[in-house]
Amino acid sequence: MIWAYFYCYQLTLDAHAQCCEAQEYADPIITYSDKDNCVIQLNQAATKAGIERGHGLAQTAALCPHVNILTFDADAEKRTLTALAHRLYPLASDITLDSINGIAIRLDNLLQYYGSYDILWNVLTQEFNHAGIHYHFATAWGIEAAKLLAHQGINKCGYTQQDIARLLSTCLLKHSELDSKTLSTLSKVGIHNVGQLLRLPVHELGRRFSNTVIQYLTALRGETFPQVTLFRPSEHFESFILLPYEVENTAHLTRYITQCITALEHYLRARNLLTSLLTFTISYREGQPLIFSVSSATPQSSLSSWLSLVSLKIENITLLAPATSIALHCEQFELIEEGTTDFFSNRFTTIAQKQLIGRLKAKLGDTSTYTPALGDSHIFEQQTCTNVVTEKTVQYTAVSPTFLLNTPTPLTTSTKICFGPVRLESGWWEHLNYKRDYFIAQTDAGVRLLVFKDENQSWWVQGVYS
Repeated sequence: MIWAYFYCYQLTLDAHAQCCEAQEYADPIITYSDKDNCVIQLNQAATKAGIERGHGLAQTAALCPHVNILTFDADAEKRTLTALAHRLYPLASDITLDSINGIAIRLDNLLQYYGSYDILWNVLTQEFNHAGIHYHFATAWGIEAAKLLAHQGINKCGYTQQDIARLLSTCLLKHSELDSKTLSTLSKVGIHNVGQLLRLPVHELGRRFSNTVIQYLTALRGETFPQVTLFRPSEHFESFILLPYEVENTAHLTRYITQCITALEHYLRARNLLTSLLTFTISYREGQPLIFSVSSATPQSSLSSWLSLVSLKIENITLLAPATSIALHCEQFELIEEGTTDFFSNRFTTIAQKQLIGRLKAKLGDTSTYTPALGDSHIFEQQTCTNVVTEKTVQYTAVSPTFLLNTPTPLTTSTKICFGPVRLESGWWEHLNYKRDYFIAQTDAGVRLLVFKDENQSWWVQGVYS
């Protein structure tokens, strides 16, 4: 067996980053555990200010007086990890949630679907990146070994016995699950890393340590595989957002409601479901939470449709106190039936797209895929780009063809003019400097072409209409 382990070391910060603006997250932010009285998570700005994990509040405030403090909540991190598991479940079936910040995925039984480990790995990590989760990762023959490598911060994938054994031999024992008493005993005899420990005979260790330690060591060796509880998605949808600040106006809740409905849309599309009822819960620091429902006349799943209905609903709601969190609950679903037009007109197969992107990246590299978009230009050569250059209305002409040629080619076919001319002339700020008269021409075979006549009275083919 081959298991991958993802150690999500800052789930609280990652969840906070999804709720706040980019400039807000650029400020120093830490996650403070009142149980341990220390900093356990911090962003890059806090690191630059000199704050480190393990610092207390007094030392943190002395280094950075304007630091933002988030309180560690184990239940909130567990919800974030569960939401991530729901996103991964359509891609991989054997998933195990470990504590509150670890997730293990079995890989070897998925090769028949993905073809190779590289393709599968690209698909999984792409989902982590889209979710905005920071993680350390590793692969090994069992969950215990992969977890140890991930907590060490190896960030390497080993698929053979030799590679996994070599990576394990470099790990320090302090990152293992051995208790402090066992670590102290091993340290006294000069054993500090896993390689030294695994070279010792098991029967010798059995005389000095408990069965729990022996069971853990045999799991590290890959000799035994402890039973685990596999994750299974719930039959209803839940999304919870802890607000980064107390919200007093319902208008300011729109951005967080949008995040909840976006997650719901992803959930429904992956399962070909629709819903006609959403239930929201707005919680206060004190007092009973506010619960309200939004219903739709027809079952639907799109963000735009639901957001318009919810926006109308919250306009008439007044918050009794500043809101601290918002949750979305949905448990009434309907299958997309064959006769539903939405099944054909607006269906989106997420898994197929992720498999294709993962295959392309594994074959051609991480920078091999681009998203085509319309450019903000009248010039045909600049109407297609690989990145969105503007959010304004895209400028394009009524004679834009279905397919554009990479470079214009001389017109050698007998044609007749159907439409035109339309003159396009580049300005001094453009890289291309020309003046052209464009026409729509039709060949004897009935194919329509976008042609133009340049300043030298030469005729060229620019594109083809379908």
